[in-house]
Amino acid sequence: MQSISIKDEYAEVFSTLGDLQSTIDLALQRHAIEKITQKINELRQQDNGYVAKYGMGYTDFSAKVSTDIEFVNHIEHAIEKTWEIDLAHWEFCHRGIEDWMQKLQTILLA
Repeated sequence: MQSISIKDEYAEVFSTLGDLQSTIDLALQRHAIEKITQKINELRQQDNGYVAKYGMGYTDFSAKVSTDIEFVNHIEHAIEKTWEIDLAHWEFCHRGIEDWMQKLQTILLA
């Protein structure tokens, strides 16, 4: 556990309204949920952009570019010459969503 300082005016208000530690814990939990939800939404927007661009989800696209040379040729000529860069960023978004969802679930179930 780490310790943090709290401005006196907040500590006074929270102490008056109830248990200071419980109130701070709840406030931090709510803030964490809000920030994680924002991050997930940002990553989903980026993921949806790639879905729209390539016409399929990350898993299908990743599988196709590793097994179908005709598909790769089509992508390079018709959609994006540097699709590998998109794929790397898309993977970051896809895995990030999964990771942040796990963190969110951990916080909600704690």
